Amino acid sequence: MKKILNTLRRIPAWAYPQVARHALARRLRRNPIPSPELSDSDLDFFFGSTNAVDRIIDHYSFNLFDSFSSPSHEELENILHHRIEIFGSFVDVGSPIQWRRDFTTGHEWVRDHISKLQLVTQKGDVKIPWELSRFQHGVTLALGYKHSREPRFVNEWLAQFNSWRADNPPEYGCNWGNAMEVSIRAVNWIAAYHFIQDALDRPTKESILKALIQHGRFIFTHLEEFFPFNNHLIADLCGLIWLGIFLRPSKEAEHWLDYGLRELANQIRIQVLPDGASYEASTAYHRFVTEMIVETCEVLKTSQVYSQRIARNDIYLEELHKTADKMIRVVNALRKPDGSIPLFGDEDGGKWIANYKLPITNYQLPASNVQAFPHAGWFSYRHDDEYLAIRAGNNGQLGWGGHAHNDALSFEYSIGARNFLVDPGTYAYTFDPEARNMFRSTAYHNTLRVDGQEISRIPEGELFRLEDDVRCRVIAHNDSMWEGEHTGYTRLGVIHRRRFEKTATGWRIGDTVSGVGSRTLEWFFHFDPICAVEIDQNRVITKFALSPNIQIESNLQSLIPNLQTGFVSRVYGQRAPAPVAVFRLNVSLPIEVEFMISPFSVKS
Repeated sequence: MKKILNTLRRIPAWAYPQVARHALARRLRRNPIPSPELSDSDLDFFFGSTNAVDRIIDHYSFNLFDSFSSPSHEELENILHHRIEIFGSFVDVGSPIQWRRDFTTGHEWVRDHISKLQLVTQKGDVKIPWELSRFQHGVTLALGYKHSREPRFVNEWLAQFNSWRADNPPEYGCNWGNAMEVSIRAVNWIAAYHFIQDALDRPTKESILKALIQHGRFIFTHLEEFFPFNNHLIADLCGLIWLGIFLRPSKEAEHWLDYGLRELANQIRIQVLPDGASYEASTAYHRFVTEMIVETCEVLKTSQVYSQRIARNDIYLEELHKTADKMIRVVNALRKPDGSIPLFGDEDGGKWIANYKLPITNYQLPASNVQAFPHAGWFSYRHDDEYLAIRAGNNGQLGWGGHAHNDALSFEYSIGARNFLVDPGTYAYTFDPEARNMFRSTAYHNTLRVDGQEISRIPEGELFRLEDDVRCRVIAHNDSMWEGEHTGYTRLGVIHRRRFEKTATGWRIGDTVSGVGSRTLEWFFHFDPICAVEIDQNRVITKFALSPNIQIESNLQSLIPNLQTGFVSRVYGQRAPAPVAVFRLNVSLPIEVEFMISPFSVKS
């Protein structure tokens, strides 16, 4: 009860009507547990009349956009042999496929009703069977058929589809754990159907329709309308839109489509900031939500829904497409020289559909070297080959911080395609709580820690929340300078201000730490795992055989760096050892400290 009351206190007053409305709607939508299979008459009833399926099934088709990359022969052969890529590693998932297993620990969730399952356990990571059951590898198989016309790819897709359904009856097993997983699976089944529909017989088409109806009904009755609203609800609503389009003509499907469009418009007003960035304080989740919205906009266009509804002055669609364009702009503006984006906040590798790549818009970078998204607190600088990204935002999700890290005034730095100073990523959610908190801690970011304290306190036992301690303020910025401060340490009587300034020899970082009394200050610099690093007196130097290299040096001769080993996780569930340079100082405040990051060339 105490935890519930604390949660209610954290909900802003303006959100109470929305929370109450969604809670009531969830209760009214609850249905009995569905049967394992719909009958033929159930299918007819869904489409409106007796023998309705007879009238539509022979010419039932679905048109999808063509923004897909072609799979390689190796990818296809791996899937045919049940070697599926899960979080960056190819995993032998068994024959028959073990759909409810964590292949790392061997833990398997029982086939019981979702209300009785313990999804979160340190015995295994439920995200592994979820990732497999999203069926994104099935789109790869379907693309293999599209390009080769070889029936073996269709046969394998159908075998896995039937295997999954037999092992995961509606609402039984971990793969019905939330509506987002159900939405992503349904959308990837729909995408695969687009590529293989000409190879399917009538009974198979009917089986797919029945499965998708069950998925749509589950999503609609299990919408994740919890405070704070997040990417899960956007995924649920996008899933309803896709299913509403695919399962037309049907009044129930049309209702899903109408509801999905209306509520998605409401959610983007909450979850997308005025500068086009997601409000979850995570660049990776911004990219993920961008994929959902952009691909949903594309399917609305290819299905003619967009043109039909625009003709009826549908205000939701116009707003949706404008938001999608702004969100793409954020992704493209943040891109590093190697094509990746900086990893501010959580990253778990989420994608909407396999083999899809976000379009590069006609948006051109202006003459300015800086790209600023002040509402999110993301800033990127480009000077010749040098790239600098700064994080200076609040905890996101209206202060809840579910996917935020303690990264105020942190940054990433690279030269060309070589990453030097990086955000260490996420690595774990529920399967390793200690690692989860380590990777979102202050010490795991390129910023300052005071007295061993967190910028925002990490609540005990809560893996998806931070205390709302930090406020960031941007003081000034231009093409070659950025200055701001955060208030995360005001409970200690300390303010941290940081200034980045481009000079002829690199980037100067100036920190002003205001307050009183004696304090322990620690500055962390996390290097990419590829970097070989050494200490030379008071300098930190990288040791690549070929240029470029960098050195980091403080203006205080007494500030000697210490080299430690940390971790960097570029892919969820994987981590690699990486060098960390730590500068530590016991000092009386206030104090000003400078660090110079200087590229240099290796002499032949």
